[in-house]
Amino acid sequence: MSSAAYNALMTHLSQEREAIRKAGFARLDEMAGKKEDLFLQVAQATLSNAELSRLKQAIDRNQSLLAAAIAGVHAAQTRLAALDHVRAGLSVYDQSGQMATYPTTKPDIEKKA
Repeated sequence: MSSAAYNALMTHLSQEREAIRKAGFARLDEMAGKKEDLFLQVAQATLSNAELSRLKQAIDRNQSLLAAAIAGVHAAQTRLAALDHVRAGLSVYDQSGQMATYPTTKPDIEKKA
């Protein structure tokens, strides 16, 4: 038989999952305290093996979503760094075989002949 704490935690984990899917990461910080309290309540409850299995699945699902979100942020940071590198200049080899960087931005003032 399900306890009230188990049902509340499953609902909370579902809300957490939606927050992750919608990139509401600030909301996750707000939800952390309540989740901790619910975990303490569930730890004192007597749950069936099926309930524990469903709880583990919900936690694992949220953990994998968070890992994917973190990986996405790292990938975005890498792409932004590559774009910044390209904006800084074009790296090519010159006639002597040395790496040379040529600016990719146009000067503000341009002389006309």
